[in-house]
Amino acid sequence: MAQEDNKNYGSSWDKKQKFDLAQNFGEKADAPTAKISRISHRIFWGLVALAAIGAAVSSFYLYNYFSASREISLIASANDNVLMGVPFDLAVDFDNGSKKVLENVKLSVLLPEGAAALDISKEKRNFEKEIGDIDSGSGFSEKIKILIFSGGESVKKFNISVSYVSALGTTFEKKQTVEVSVREPAIKLDLVAPEKVLNNEEFETVIKYSNISEFDFSGVKLNLNFPKDFIVKNSNPAISGLPAQSGNVLDIGNLNKNQKGEVAVVGKISGVSQTFFEINSNIESFYGSQVFKISEKAAKVNIAPSPLFLKIDSDASSEYVLPGGNLRFKVSYLNNSDVGLGDVVIKAKLNGEMFDFPQLRTNASFDSRDNTLTWNAASNTGLHLIESGGSGVVEFEISVKPNYPIKRLSDKNFVLKVAADISSPTVPYYVATDKTTGFANWEIKVAGAVAIDSKIYFRDSSILASGISNKGSLPPRADNPINFIVHWIVRNYSTDIKNAGVRAYLGSGVKLVGEAKSNINTVPVYNERTQEVSWFIDRIAATKGIINKPVEAVFQIELLPNTNQIGQYPMLIGDSLISAVDEFVNLQLTGSAKSVTTQGLSDIGLDSKNGEVVN
Repeated sequence: MAQEDNKNYGSSWDKKQKFDLAQNFGEKADAPTAKISRISHRIFWGLVALAAIGAAVSSFYLYNYFSASREISLIASANDNVLMGVPFDLAVDFDNGSKKVLENVKLSVLLPEGAAALDISKEKRNFEKEIGDIDSGSGFSEKIKILIFSGGESVKKFNISVSYVSALGTTFEKKQTVEVSVREPAIKLDLVAPEKVLNNEEFETVIKYSNISEFDFSGVKLNLNFPKDFIVKNSNPAISGLPAQSGNVLDIGNLNKNQKGEVAVVGKISGVSQTFFEINSNIESFYGSQVFKISEKAAKVNIAPSPLFLKIDSDASSEYVLPGGNLRFKVSYLNNSDVGLGDVVIKAKLNGEMFDFPQLRTNASFDSRDNTLTWNAASNTGLHLIESGGSGVVEFEISVKPNYPIKRLSDKNFVLKVAADISSPTVPYYVATDKTTGFANWEIKVAGAVAIDSKIYFRDSSILASGISNKGSLPPRADNPINFIVHWIVRNYSTDIKNAGVRAYLGSGVKLVGEAKSNINTVPVYNERTQEVSWFIDRIAATKGIINKPVEAVFQIELLPNTNQIGQYPMLIGDSLISAVDEFVNLQLTGSAKSVTTQGLSDIGLDSKNGEVVN
């Protein structure tokens, strides 16, 4: 029984325990997962709720601001049409009709080409102004002074924008475009000049100006620009700067509405026939501290063929001549008029320091005071009367100086010029001058020159050679090395040169040793395989070595005489050659120095026999 009871008890307990364990274990095992799941669901739905609330709030604010933007107005306006040069107001009105504060409000105006806001520099294309915060029911009004200074007879567009920031940090912008029609300049400018003039014929140019606006201008100036060959005789009223060829200014001062004026300039020009020249004028005015050009006019004038045609020809085969050369000139003339021209005189003035006047050859009379040649009927009977269509030639010949007249640093870039004119007191009926004239000009450049000198010393005490000591003795001994110092001296004459190069070959048994030096930033270099010494010089100014120190280099060489040279004077260095580009005439210049032997040493007091090789 005891066993049964125990058995039954154990069995009962075991069943109950198993049941409880199974039930409890199942509940406890599922509990963490279920709990996490429930929390996750709560978080998810919480986030969804928050997002919905955020979206609702954002939508509310955005709706409010977008709704408010409809209550925010920007109105910009200006005159429908304006005269160029007359300031006008660009009005900007901005109202905050919303219930919100607008933060960091900023006004911007993009200006078109040819327009300026007078409160800023005329070079700036954008007008900007910080307004700040604008409360509900408030706003601002701004008037910007605008000036159109170019682009008349056109439409100018002004782009206006006002930006502001919402409470959410979003930037909003209101925009508007204003179009303005621009008419002609407010100061009307006319320039009246003849379409054609003759060489050296006086003519009148009239410049008229008038204020056609209701605006009173101040600080008005009329600027006139004539070609370089224009010669002013007079002007009415007087213009400051005349008779200069450019930068002539008439200070008008105040020019009130409907006020006008004019200026007349009388002058003449000498130039090539059948070419045009231009006369320019412009009006400018002060606006506060700034000056604007508001009107301009130009006229092209043709130089008509003269009844007396003149031409200069020379036998120069290029655009430059060399010193010591010879020039032959022919001055040709032709009567283009329909009447005979009597008592004709031809003059030719020679300008240029390189003309060798003692070498002048001609049948003309010569005035050495101004270097002028004159032909008339006495020297050429054909000039007594040149019939209609008649022509002829006068001639002269002159040499170019062999040497440059260099006395100062500025003595460079020499040019030879001939200015000729022909005249007759006979005037065709259609010519408005007191005499009939014709003109011709000729000029040519004189090329430069460069020179190289090669000197060799055994005893060299020059500053440039200091620190270099020679070994050996004179006379040179066979099979015994001896040193010398070579000097390359470069002189440049009348033009700047570039890309200069000096080169020479060393003699048999000679080599470069030691250090090379110069008084510039480059030194000679040695090619041992070819025995060539070369020196590159980037640029040498005109007159270098003529009126100041030359460009110079030194280098040491060694001679090893052999027994076959006993009783001889070995060559130390061959011909030294220099080449460079003449920057004035774009010509390749060359120069040379003869080879140097031991007989031609430059030591003072040295007997040439001292260079003979001995045993």
